[in-house]
Amino acid sequence: MTNSAVVVIGGGIIGLSCAWRLAQRGCTVTLLDAAAESREASWAAAGMLAPHHEADAPGPLWALGQASLERWPRFVADLVADPMLVDFRQVGGWLPWLENEDTAAVVAKEAFLTAAGVAVRRLGRREIGAAEPAFCNACAGALLLPAGQVIPRLVVSALQAACRRLGVHLRFGARVARVDGPTVHLGDGAAVSGEVVVLASGAWTPELARHSGVDLSGEPVKGQMLRLGADDRLLRHFVHSNHGYLVPRLGCGIVVGSTMVSDGFDRRDDPQAIARLAASAGVLVPALARAPIIETWTGLRPRLHGGLPVIDRVSPTLVLATGHFRNGILLTPITAEAVAAIVMQDELPKELADFTLAAFQVRH
Repeated sequence: MTNSAVVVIGGGIIGLSCAWRLAQRGCTVTLLDAAAESREASWAAAGMLAPHHEADAPGPLWALGQASLERWPRFVADLVADPMLVDFRQVGGWLPWLENEDTAAVVAKEAFLTAAGVAVRRLGRREIGAAEPAFCNACAGALLLPAGQVIPRLVVSALQAACRRLGVHLRFGARVARVDGPTVHLGDGAAVSGEVVVLASGAWTPELARHSGVDLSGEPVKGQMLRLGADDRLLRHFVHSNHGYLVPRLGCGIVVGSTMVSDGFDRRDDPQAIARLAASAGVLVPALARAPIIETWTGLRPRLHGGLPVIDRVSPTLVLATGHFRNGILLTPITAEAVAAIVMQDELPKELADFTLAAFQVRH
């Protein structure tokens, strides 16, 4: 289907990466987004590429995340000349625990990952103190798990530039009213047509899908985050724990997150939630108790009922790529690859079998 016309709805990291990969395959691509710029879930995300931290047992989402993590180096190499332009690192991430905490879940995670062939390094109190001196004295140990990290805002900017170089027509500020087969009707009365429409509009996808006769029940989940001023040398790896997560960003301090609140499309800050996040960062890394708060923000994660994404052709003219919830950044490379394969009628990555609309309907 080279030179086919594709309309992508959604200007976040998923929509942009799909548009980019489709344009690379020779498609004529128009991307539409209601916002004036990409400042939704992709802009808000911390950027941890951490399938092993998120999963507590083997499962389809863990397998999909692991497959996408393996694709991140090639994705970055294709996108930018230097991986540090998007602060892409593959140094792993900590899963620490404090003294007097129940370590049963950590032991179980270590057992399942080791059995699956994942390289897990376990450090005791003395070793973790030497490896990550910023941790508090109450840190009894940690697992160092394979992982990566990236600054999503920089990836989004790089994707926009790459799309423009390939001739993708980026139309921000274009609100989609409904999708009627291969035609997308805009709020101002105009219409854009293609042979295939890719619906990748995050938390807004279920409403647009309903206009096409597709029931995708779900809800946005608000996450609040903050950024603390800190030296680049304070943390050597990101931290993912029961107390929240800490992600060092080159030259930009440390991102702290995150809350999960189901409250519709409400983006208002909760000062108490911000205070709790800042306090939790200071518990694990005492130096952060004195760090200034540089920035706070909220993001709306697109969660479908069941918590798993749908990446599937649901009609001859409609492809869905949505519901990535907490894993949108991690799953970007494999989602873009899958969407391009769907449109071009190529073989799909085997890990996509559990993320069809039919599978969602069975789960729901």
